[in-house]
Amino acid sequence: METTALTFAHPLWLWGLLILPLGAGLYAWSARRSRELAARFVASRLLPVLAASASPLRRTLRAATLLLALACAFVALAQPRWGVIERKTQQKGRDVVVAIDSSRSMLATDMAPNRLARAKLFTLDLLRLLKGDRVGLVAFAGSAFLQAPLTLDFSAVENALEEIDTTIIPKGGTNLAAAISAAREAIGKAEGQTRALVILTDGEELDANGLRAAKDAAADGFRIFTVGVGSPEGSLIPIRTEDGRQDFVRDTAGKPVTSKLDSARLEEIAAATGGFYLPLSTDTAREVFSRGIEPMELGEIGEFQTKQPIERYQWPLGTGAVLLAWSLLLGDRRRAGRAAMLAGFLVPCLHAETGTEIYNQGDYPKAVQAYEQQLAGQPGSAPLQFNVGAAAYKASDYEKAIRSFSEALVSGDELLRRDARYNLANSLVRQGEAATESDAKKTNWENALSHYEEILESNPDHKNAATNRDVVKKLLEELQKQQNEKQDSEDQKQESEDQKQDSKDQKQDSQDQKQDSKDQKEDSQDQKQDSKDQKGDSQDQKQDSKDQKGDSQDQKQDSEDQQGDSQDQKQNPQNSSDQSSQPNPSGSPTPAPAPTPGEKKEGELQGRSSGEPTPQPAQGGEAMAESAEEKDGEMSPSQARALLNSLRNEEEKVNLMQPQSSQEVLRDW
Repeated sequence: METTALTFAHPLWLWGLLILPLGAGLYAWSARRSRELAARFVASRLLPVLAASASPLRRTLRAATLLLALACAFVALAQPRWGVIERKTQQKGRDVVVAIDSSRSMLATDMAPNRLARAKLFTLDLLRLLKGDRVGLVAFAGSAFLQAPLTLDFSAVENALEEIDTTIIPKGGTNLAAAISAAREAIGKAEGQTRALVILTDGEELDANGLRAAKDAAADGFRIFTVGVGSPEGSLIPIRTEDGRQDFVRDTAGKPVTSKLDSARLEEIAAATGGFYLPLSTDTAREVFSRGIEPMELGEIGEFQTKQPIERYQWPLGTGAVLLAWSLLLGDRRRAGRAAMLAGFLVPCLHAETGTEIYNQGDYPKAVQAYEQQLAGQPGSAPLQFNVGAAAYKASDYEKAIRSFSEALVSGDELLRRDARYNLANSLVRQGEAATESDAKKTNWENALSHYEEILESNPDHKNAATNRDVVKKLLEELQKQQNEKQDSEDQKQESEDQKQDSKDQKQDSQDQKQDSKDQKEDSQDQKQDSKDQKGDSQDQKQDSKDQKGDSQDQKQDSEDQQGDSQDQKQNPQNSSDQSSQPNPSGSPTPAPAPTPGEKKEGELQGRSSGEPTPQPAQGGEAMAESAEEKDGEMSPSQARALLNSLRNEEEKVNLMQPQSSQEVLRDW
């Protein structure tokens, strides 16, 4: 069924059409300016001849074509929609009723800001998790009231939730039995285990019929999940009096009432229906959904009729593309053959193939592009997402296929969701095969295995899913085996490297030991050399002592010689005096003394001939000879002996110094 109403998804783009008059005025000003400039440089009589090939009509037509192409682009961006397609779909899900205690005890502040506000926040969190399920809302105190019937319109439930306060139920108290009865009436007598009731209360039930009502609801397939709002310590209940003062709820005796959480009664009610009890916290809504509601069986909750507008953006977009191409081919000058070229370009554009036709031809990348163009006009279409994923899978673009199949999982069609999940698992397997790292393979295959198992949970007869699941399990086992073998090889390699390092360390230790032994030998040799040097030093000291003794003896000998010389000198003057005083027996005169050595002439021999009598020296002749010798530079016998002794001492000193100069230098380490 289609209607003829024309709508636009993004009408603000239509304001862009105001640019067209501005563009037309700019073109007119430019054309006039060009004519004026041409008239300045070219004579008016020559202008028609020089501009004979130029066509003002073509130029104007080209500008108009460009402006029309721009207008078509703005209309296409506005996304026109003409007609509506109505579709009927079967919806599967669960029926969930949330019952909120609205008695005055819910105003207690042991949970900030108060218990009722926290219960509303829990309900909002739960609504975000319930997708495809019908939700109802019940407010109860001393009695119960269906605040919102079962519906898929969560916005209506949220609006009804905001209206709940402590004055919505006139009768005070906490009647859990009334809340359970109101939920049973809201859900009705539907078949299957698809009904759940979530009760949010502090548990202070004044009527003891709640447990019996829970057992009756369990017989109808209800599962009740109770959530305790409050603390065991409790809190006062603040209220505002009629005159505007702040006060607390008081008993008949006038004492303030402390409201405490009664978790025992709530646990009994939940256990009677197979549910469970949880105290209210930040993650309670997620836990109630994952542990309680999500595992419940899905049931058909009705047939729904949806209206989907038909996108018509292709018409202005195609027209704009044709006009743009025509403006490029039109030109400003008169030329032949342009019509044929334009016709050749327009013929392929007259027929646009659909994505399914391209897919059947085997051109999968082009089919992906065609489906994506259709998806741009219908962004929420789960079948188009499925088609994009199928074409991408055939084109080996597994990443795009995974994204598209994941988007198709939100479809209301159960069969489409199952096929999308199956193909998603296949895409994950292929992506794992293409991965180079073991961790990426393992992650993809584990995700694929979880999807196969989820399909088999809802449809155990799915043979392909069962077969693929077994294959993936074997792949994971082989991958784990390869990883273990790789780890073992790495461990062995590390052990061999450790052994090599140990052998190197042992070799280094042996070399260090050899070096230590060499150092010890050198130390022993140094010690021996030191002992030898010490012995040499002791011998040198002994020799020095001997030399000192010899010097002392020489000095004694010199002193003795000097004494002998002095005695001789004393004796000679006496002998000479004696001889001179004696008379010559012959009576002949005494010959003159022999000439001294200083008186001899050059070349003359000093001496006497044989037979010549030896002359006797006169008195004081010996002293005169000695003085003559000292004058001529000759040494006396005593001086000669002293010189010999001094030379002998110097020779001994030289001999003592020779072993010291030849002594080997000791090492200094």
